[in-house]
Amino acid sequence: MFGLIEKDLRLTLVRKQTLFIFLAMALIMGQSMEGEFLVGYLTMFAVLVAIGTTSYDEFDNGFAFLMTLPFDRKTYVREKYLFCLMMAAAAWCFGIVLYVIGTGIRHSAISLTGQLPMLLGIIPTVLISACVMIPLQLKFGMEKSRMILFALFGFIVVMTAAWKKVMDNGPALPDALPPAAVLLSLTAAFLLLALASYRWSVRIMEKKEF
Repeated sequence: MFGLIEKDLRLTLVRKQTLFIFLAMALIMGQSMEGEFLVGYLTMFAVLVAIGTTSYDEFDNGFAFLMTLPFDRKTYVREKYLFCLMMAAAAWCFGIVLYVIGTGIRHSAISLTGQLPMLLGIIPTVLISACVMIPLQLKFGMEKSRMILFALFGFIVVMTAAWKKVMDNGPALPDALPPAAVLLSLTAAFLLLALASYRWSVRIMEKKEF
């Protein structure tokens, strides 16, 4: 497992130019954008990079070599989900740091406590999209799943906007669910989808021929 994680980290670092461009964009956005957008952007980008390592594994019949190493296909699938979670958590933390620094540079008031439910909601929302993308990536590859990727971007935008609306209007609606309950519901939905997605991905890998 740790060897697979190290492999994916090294594959991620191969894309230094792409990472540099997106990090530069994040630094610029940190000076002007709202924290929710910045953190969501970085978290989604990190997950897409993590899922993209599957394309490197497929390149030049790479799967045939990988499956000769001392791990089974379930371990390979499990590592992909774990790596996405690690990348999302790291990017989320990095986004929070940039947001705080950018707000300090602008001398603007910031209340992370009030925004925390909104910011935390980004993680399960982005990981839900990862649970859809991973099995599709394993089954169809990057080229055929590219259109679904654009649809997922739209999904993230809609979910982020809806979540922000709940957070902004929630206190004025006494009958509405509290933010914590919405966050727990979103997390529960992610966990259920992650379990179904993992089983689907394992089934796909077990049926693959290399």
